[in-house]
Amino acid sequence: MVSVVAFPNAVVSVVKPPTLLVLLPASQSQWCEQFSQEGYNVLHIDYPVPAGTSFRDALKDAETHIIQLGAPWGLVTYGLDNKDAETIVSRMGLSIADLKANVHFCPSAESTRGFLLKDSHGRYVPVTFHLAASQESLHALILPHEDPSSFDYELPTHSHPPVKAYTYPLMAASPPFPFGLSAPTATAKDTVTPTNSYLRSACSLSHSRTLELLRRYLGPHFNFEKLWEAHTYFEFSERNAQKTMATMVGNPYVNHIPTMTGGVGYDDLARFYKYHFTKVTPADAEMIPISRTVGSDRIIDEMVFKFHHTEEIDYFLPGIPPTGKYVEIALVGVIAFRGDKLFFEHIYWDQASLLVQVGLLDPTKLPVAGVEVARKAIDPFGMPSNTLLGRWHESEGQPIE
Repeated sequence: MVSVVAFPNAVVSVVKPPTLLVLLPASQSQWCEQFSQEGYNVLHIDYPVPAGTSFRDALKDAETHIIQLGAPWGLVTYGLDNKDAETIVSRMGLSIADLKANVHFCPSAESTRGFLLKDSHGRYVPVTFHLAASQESLHALILPHEDPSSFDYELPTHSHPPVKAYTYPLMAASPPFPFGLSAPTATAKDTVTPTNSYLRSACSLSHSRTLELLRRYLGPHFNFEKLWEAHTYFEFSERNAQKTMATMVGNPYVNHIPTMTGGVGYDDLARFYKYHFTKVTPADAEMIPISRTVGSDRIIDEMVFKFHHTEEIDYFLPGIPPTGKYVEIALVGVIAFRGDKLFFEHIYWDQASLLVQVGLLDPTKLPVAGVEVARKAIDPFGMPSNTLLGRWHESEGQPIE
């Protein structure tokens, strides 16, 4: 008999976690742990079920758990086929009423039978498909259902289209492509992993898109802005490395892209924050927000960072003694969360502009600029464009249509 394995919600702040039923091989149960750290009670069925065992019995066991947990639930599958998709609908009739969202990775299916469910009002239960680009036939069958104008009911203007399919280039449909990389929770420092950029892109994007659907219809919802602002308060105001690390997951990382500074894993990052970040940030450092985008599992912050170069700033200008120069740089942060903790930071800035402003780079023969870069980021209409484009005058007066 296939037994259901439970992965309890690991986020203490989530008092009433939603439930996820996840169907994938036992060897890939790391993804169940990943979802539990996102704030879900996870029920795992080893799928495809081993020979000599009953998928129906496993679903019966899962339904018992779902009813006992007493929360709305979602279904996440990997490589599910049509027959088993239909079995879920017929076998779990008692719980289907509480099914709020479905996510299917690389269904082993030739049709949409069993995958496009409707609630008691005849409306689609929200579903997201993650397909390998080679699954063109299945994608073609899903496409008409993505258009609300084709529905036999009216979709309110405030509602999101319930059916969505994403395709990922150069990915394998069997086994489903997420199995090509470890789940983020299972990735340790110095782990040797494939460097296939398409695979990394597909795994990262599909996980964020999965959380987008699950958060929207199941929760839990986290105040990422408040969490990020607490993190930066401990970084720049209290300058307390220990409190900064307490806002992060147990195995976080920070990557300052231009200088490759930061740290991977708790120990390295705590060391970096304590000795090479909080102690070296200039006293007059100031961040001016330009824009902020809040997503299902991350924040994108666009800002201008201002300071006087009165310290040797290990993360901006490692090894460069203080010049006393005043600096303004445009900066973008990509901050990802797992549950209610920060998972990683990718920080980008214009290193050429920084080097120009502290006198380490001569801009006269290069297509780079100094403080003008940051000021144009704040005031795009107030600063001229194309000042570095020597041929700009050649197109003056030329037709544009």
